[in-house]
Amino acid sequence: MRTDVIATSPSLETALEALRARGLGLRRASEAPQPARARPSVPTGHPALDDALGTGGWPRGALAALDATPGSGATTLALGSVAACQATGGLAAWIDLRGTFDPATAVRLGVDLGWLLVVRPADPGEAIELASWLARSGLIDAFGLDLGGMPAARAALDRLATLMARGSSIGLGVDGAAGPASVQVDLERVAWLAVGRDLVGQRVTATVTRQRWSVAGTSAQLDLWFA
Repeated sequence: MRTDVIATSPSLETALEALRARGLGLRRASEAPQPARARPSVPTGHPALDDALGTGGWPRGALAALDATPGSGATTLALGSVAACQATGGLAAWIDLRGTFDPATAVRLGVDLGWLLVVRPADPGEAIELASWLARSGLIDAFGLDLGGMPAARAALDRLATLMARGSSIGLGVDGAAGPASVQVDLERVAWLAVGRDLVGQRVTATVTRQRWSVAGTSAQLDLWFA
């Protein structure tokens, strides 16, 4: 199985044009995007977390950090949010620095590959630049940013956060490397979910430790199922 569109930086704009040509309901780049606060939030895929965030979902115009130890559900939550975004008619992207994006896993978590743009940058700096391009394009509703724990320049992350605030998309940093994020959700596993002797998922506590547009400190329990 493969994604419908995989782009590197030279072909990114062409890939987005290809998606537009396929009639996926994209806004034209010349259309001025609505102010972030005037647009509905992007659903997380978990109503309890939507409530905990205080904005009914991921606030648009934000860079969000999903902070979790490896295997505690950050990528699963981000992919679930991508699927929820697509279910409401939105377009999503995934910036895959390490080349570890698994289309089969994404599909099992509800992601529609026909609506997903997968971008594979050459290095962390290019990953941030591509994320900035997507943020200011006005074409993407949500994107995952997987830097694989690799360091990125603080100045570049600062610039990305500023660009996100001017746009109408949500960026989800899945490895705690989102830098000056305006939203941060910490994930902590509290139990395994099993059917008989088979582990089928995990229960995590998601605590909103930073939320620029609401009160931080609220939490929700989420059941994250393995693909």
